[in-house]
Amino acid sequence: MLVGEYGVVLGGCALTIPFHHFHARVRTINNVPAGMEDEASQSLLYLKALYAYVKDLPADRFHAKPDLELFGTQLDHYWLEMTIPTGYGLGSSGAVSAAIYDLFFPECRNYSMLQQRADMAQIESYFHGKSSGVDALTCYLGAPLYFMEDGTIEHAGINPLELPFGYRFFLLDSGERFDTGPLVKDFLHKMEDTAFASSIRTEYLALNKKLIEALLGLREVDPGLLFRVLSDYQLTHFREMIPPAMRDLWIEGQVSNEYYLKLSGSGGGFMLGLTHHSMMESLEDRWKQELIWIE
Repeated sequence: MLVGEYGVVLGGCALTIPFHHFHARVRTINNVPAGMEDEASQSLLYLKALYAYVKDLPADRFHAKPDLELFGTQLDHYWLEMTIPTGYGLGSSGAVSAAIYDLFFPECRNYSMLQQRADMAQIESYFHGKSSGVDALTCYLGAPLYFMEDGTIEHAGINPLELPFGYRFFLLDSGERFDTGPLVKDFLHKMEDTAFASSIRTEYLALNKKLIEALLGLREVDPGLLFRVLSDYQLTHFREMIPPAMRDLWIEGQVSNEYYLKLSGSGGGFMLGLTHHSMMESLEDRWKQELIWIE
């Protein structure tokens, strides 16, 4: 998710793109590479737990009904090969949910994007207690998506290599893994505070929408300026979601205007950064690490 974390669970806008640097693939159990036996065994435990979870949900919870017989009898024939790091804000649970949906919900391709999103949100709720289904749908369709306030979902015309004003997105590894579930629970608890909720609904959601429109070329404004404002907002209101080791770098970017950082997902893991393409090499030299550039 490029823009919209936390706001999307309140009906705000979101902009997502598939990220091919990492992957989640369904493999047959007779196709386990040497050295990955432990991963395959762990995957089977996930599949069994997800089967039990889906089986216990009311039948009318899904638009595309799961084939529980297929799921129950065939789940030990598969394993999930996944290179997406968990707790890093890159949608690992969404990728797993999308794989389950594609594998064990035979009629899933006959439904609208809105219905598919709702179905996969139900599956992904196993991991976090509450899910928007946004990451899962993006993984499932493998395409950039624009989620609008009225519930409409559109394919987004965004190319990360051709952003307005010559910007580039990158991921900066904080080295600290966060668990999404408690963070989302804490955010929803904070929404019970009137002042916090008012700020989120009147400022944060509007800022997300403006930034998305700028990135899509629908608003004639420098998206870097809006990204900076969003970065400042998150530092003020989402500080506990930002690893302490990242906060000085976060502030440094705001002061220097050479780059800006924001959350990637719920918090922890990777920070999503924005910089001008002319700064790409200098940032890597400064931080002595190879950044992951989103393409």
